[in-house]
Amino acid sequence: MKKILNISKLFILLLLIFTSTFSFAQKIKDLTNIYGVRDNQLIGYGLVVGLNGTGDIVSQIPFTENSLKNILNKLGVEVSKNKNLQLRNVASVIVTTELPLFSEIGEKIDVRVSSIGNCKSLEGGTLILTPLRGIDNKIYVIAQGKIIIEKIDNKKSFLTSNLNKVYNSGKILNGGNIEKIVQNNFYKNDTINLQLKNENFILAKQISDEINKHYPNTSVPINSKKITIFNNKKIKQNIVEVISNIQNINIKIPIEPEIFINQTNGIILTNKIIKIKPCTINYKNLCINLQENIKITKKKIQSKQIIINSNIYLEEMLKTLKSFKIETKEIIEILKILKISKCLSAKIEILS
Repeated sequence: MKKILNISKLFILLLLIFTSTFSFAQKIKDLTNIYGVRDNQLIGYGLVVGLNGTGDIVSQIPFTENSLKNILNKLGVEVSKNKNLQLRNVASVIVTTELPLFSEIGEKIDVRVSSIGNCKSLEGGTLILTPLRGIDNKIYVIAQGKIIIEKIDNKKSFLTSNLNKVYNSGKILNGGNIEKIVQNNFYKNDTINLQLKNENFILAKQISDEINKHYPNTSVPINSKKITIFNNKKIKQNIVEVISNIQNINIKIPIEPEIFINQTNGIILTNKIIKIKPCTINYKNLCINLQENIKITKKKIQSKQIIINSNIYLEEMLKTLKSFKIETKEIIEILKILKISKCLSAKIEILS
């Protein structure tokens, strides 16, 4: 990280943490997903009971009352269909979770509970036995348990945040019991398919070439998003070990130059040293001449135009502009002109 202007130590630290993810090398597991290896989303409808007068107004939410009557009848409690239940301790909810691919029957997973009626709060409530189904309408998980209301972090700015409780949804930790597993086909026909998280022909070939260095003649880039790895008979390792080794292969990724500008306080940062192609641009009453190893000068001509000579390194140009009291909003416009003119090859990120 290159520091351009004088800024606070705290802001430098935060930006260093933020831009440290732009590394020179990333592992294949960070760039791709294994085709067929994914969680499966499940959904179910249920009732939450035990609320302290904050449940659905059943006269306004009839399906809550009907659901409760059906459950009570199944439990041997006779409730007349014509009788109106005046309850405020019950709420209708949608229950969701994600079934991990390699899970086993009997394992427990967290589930999320969300109100669909007009209850004020699910706090203190208990979800009663609820089947969760997949897209095939088969039951994979049975959920039940005490609901925990979470604090949600609502970010207000880069430096501050605010924690608020959301009362109409919550979690049940280990509230789902796995009853059925999903069969996977990620290793179908003795092949493994990698899917790039971002479409890129060059990166697909680069990854395939690196895999072939470790396991010769096994990898082929199919298109900009897919790489197929064949089980070469020469590979004497367990397939899990092979996948683990492949996922840990480092791929060198060129860092894209980026400029971060806080237009409120004038802070300007980059993630690397940036050079600008020699050029001359005009902006308002400024004529900026950028050349290699040029001496920094400033002069006025008769038309009241200011001519500024500066070096082609972005840092030097910014220092020169700042020394002549050029404001941040004008610097942003100058950088945009340089980018449009193809003199500057960098992404410009404006922070408010």
